[in-house]
Amino acid sequence: MIKHYWESMLENTAPFMLAWEAYVFFMLCFFISIVIRLNRIENKINKIVEEYRELLDYIYEEEERKWDK
Repeated sequence: MIKHYWESMLENTAPFMLAWEAYVFFMLCFFISIVIRLNRIENKINKIVEEYRELLDYIYEEEERKWDK
């Protein structure tokens, strides 16, 4: 009896098992793409912050020059 039950389980669930594996694979790809996009965003923000700091340093140096004269 268990043999028949096991065979029917494997015959009926094989397509579902393949669909589940495909689902897991595509979810993995989805989360990897999220990580890549977040990394790109972080790099852009870091670049903007660095440029802003350079601008502030330049402005600060110019103000010091004005006061030193």
